[in-house]
Amino acid sequence: RALVNVVSKIGVDINDLAQHVHKQPMLQYVSGLGSRKAHAILSRISGGHDLESRSDLIVRRLCTRTVFVNCASFLRVNPPVMDVLDDTRIHPEDYDLARKMALDALDIEDDVEDDNRRGRKRADGPSRYVAEVMRRSPEKLDELDLVKYAEELKRLLDVHKLETLKAIKHELQHPNEDPRGEFVPPDDAHVLRMLTGEVVGESLKEDGSTMVSGTIIRVQPRFAIARLDSGLEGFIGVANIADYRVEEASDELAPGQAIVAVVKRIDLEKMSLDLSMRKSDIDTACGRARDLVPDPAHVDPYFDTDAEAVLRERARAVQKKTTARMRSIPHPLFKPLNGREAEQYLATRPRGDCVIRPSSRGMDHIAITWKVGDNLFQHIDVREENKPHENALGLSFTVGDLSYSDLDELIALHVDPIMRKLDEVKRNPKFYDPETDPLYVSEPLSDVLGPNDYSQEFRDRRLSLWEKRVTRHLDTLAQSTGRGAYCVSLSLAKPGSLVLSFKPTPDYRGIIKWTARVEPNEYKLGERGRYPNISGLINGFKMMQTKNVKPREKSREPREERSGRSGRWGGTSSWNAPQSQSQSQSQWNSTSSRGWN
Repeated sequence: RALVNVVSKIGVDINDLAQHVHKQPMLQYVSGLGSRKAHAILSRISGGHDLESRSDLIVRRLCTRTVFVNCASFLRVNPPVMDVLDDTRIHPEDYDLARKMALDALDIEDDVEDDNRRGRKRADGPSRYVAEVMRRSPEKLDELDLVKYAEELKRLLDVHKLETLKAIKHELQHPNEDPRGEFVPPDDAHVLRMLTGEVVGESLKEDGSTMVSGTIIRVQPRFAIARLDSGLEGFIGVANIADYRVEEASDELAPGQAIVAVVKRIDLEKMSLDLSMRKSDIDTACGRARDLVPDPAHVDPYFDTDAEAVLRERARAVQKKTTARMRSIPHPLFKPLNGREAEQYLATRPRGDCVIRPSSRGMDHIAITWKVGDNLFQHIDVREENKPHENALGLSFTVGDLSYSDLDELIALHVDPIMRKLDEVKRNPKFYDPETDPLYVSEPLSDVLGPNDYSQEFRDRRLSLWEKRVTRHLDTLAQSTGRGAYCVSLSLAKPGSLVLSFKPTPDYRGIIKWTARVEPNEYKLGERGRYPNISGLINGFKMMQTKNVKPREKSREPREERSGRSGRWGGTSSWNAPQSQSQSQSQWNSTSSRGWN
């Protein structure tokens, strides 16, 4: 088919074929001919019996009239002895149209014999005006109104010739032009299309929406090979055979079995597919197939393609999370939940309980959600290492810089120690829980915050309430003692961490906050502060605050001497506080060495 199309577009020089044996097989691909007719024609014109015109095919009885009508326009005669049109791709039955167009282009009323006309050659035969237009002024053909000419032919002869007239005009302006583009080596996707007819992005997609049918041809313990109707082969891993656990592929599949699967990945280098027979994947593909995508050529010009792209990106993200949730992990604490569902599941369970769930970060991550306190949950990202294959559970697990050999060890040596550390914090007299403060016993949280819908709005309202109550607690404590005050509380913004809130003096506006991370074996404050227990964390916090105050005091003394005022601080504080607050700060500095409230 490709050879017939190319030969039909370019045409062949029949006299050239008769002289060169290696070109002769091309004649059989001319429309109307075949191997037998082509061989008969070549055998009669070989040996110096070249054709002088296309009409020689009839005169010399090289073919029948019907065959001549079918193949004449694809056979060129070069050099054209009788008629210049014999060396074009214009059919002989349209020669009169080409001659008429040439006369009109040269503005000649009729083909009257005039040997004195300049540029006329008798050797050009009956198409001498055509030759003149082709050689000297092909641009004059652009002045012709082919539409009106075609309408006149329709009125007089009842024939449709507009496309023929356009083809004649193009051939006269560009004789024997090769319409083929420059050869471009095919890429892997093009090779796949040529070999199988499958088109990547159309008949084959990697987004989980393409379903294919095939037959199992080989079964191994850990995988099976299927052959599709197009000849492509697909790889089916044992984890992609069913939603439940399959020990060996032979338990579910056998050679010769017909299957329906979903394309998960296209390997162009190996010309193969990764397939999934999971019922969940097939159901998802069936749902996506019902969402028809309009043809881009027929989309409304006012259609918002940017908004569509955003929606498609969101859909892909949801699909990715959904695919992750379909993962199954062999552990009694595993639940196929997302983050919010995990929090709802743990809401009514005791503090310290946890669930293992799929992670939206990908197939090489899992997440552990555990209950820190009432409506407070920590989500721990766990990276799987040394995975046998994509859907298998890793052989080791990493949380930050810490590594564990299995999930039970991770829970016992990471989650449980953090819970014990937080219990130690709650036993310390400086621990403050804004939600259990007796001062607010008449204000239930359900009345203040409303029902917990696990939304970001509820978390923001709760965080704002905590900050107000902690600030009020430190204000009351500092005013009652006349000194600075501090407390330790759980972090709402970073569950599993601590917040050390500090008010330097009773008159100091606002509070200073430090966040301490709780690790399995220590507390971390800042970049270098590491403490084994809560008492060490509080002492380290005091030392950091004392070090921060002394440089401020030293940097203020030169300004006091220049100001000429009495008092230790004088003028305005380096914190841009008024004089009364600066005096209070001086009081804090003097009392800080005697102890903290």
